[in-house]
Amino acid sequence: MRKFVFNLNSTAEYFKKKLLLNTLVFIVSIVVGMIFFHKEEIVINPTSQDFSSLLVNNTIVCLLIIVMGVLSFGFLGNFVLIANSVVLGRIIIGVFNLYGIVPLLHYIAPHFIFEISALLIATAISQETNKFFYNFRHQDIKIIRIKYNLIASITMFVLLVIAALIESNL
Repeated sequence: MRKFVFNLNSTAEYFKKKLLLNTLVFIVSIVVGMIFFHKEEIVINPTSQDFSSLLVNNTIVCLLIIVMGVLSFGFLGNFVLIANSVVLGRIIIGVFNLYGIVPLLHYIAPHFIFEISALLIATAISQETNKFFYNFRHQDIKIIRIKYNLIASITMFVLLVIAALIESNL
């Protein structure tokens, strides 16, 4: 257990700068979505989805981020994150304009931390291939740590499972 915690801490340190940058991009994109759609009102029609469909959908989004990043040396994964963030900003402001803060706290907030953390980790993993491009142009080689990418992927999936469990029970 001690070794696992150490590896988790090392993985967090390895991805620290990318996670901070991705968090900043995520927050800015939400704000942009809220600004662009500030007059919109979204009617809530809550439908309960089962655990497996939520998990599959969220896993597909994370895998899409990773694959798009791998195919584009880390760049297209950012666009998937930005698009999701702008849509989330639109939903937040649209629901808030019509109903206030309570539905946001009840339906979005409980699973928000876990799902968004998984998306941010997926984006950080997708940016790893950026090192290939860097290594072609520079003398100092940046190493891609497969071990940390694997630990981050497992962490991402665990976060998606937790988010789906919470969301399916709302």
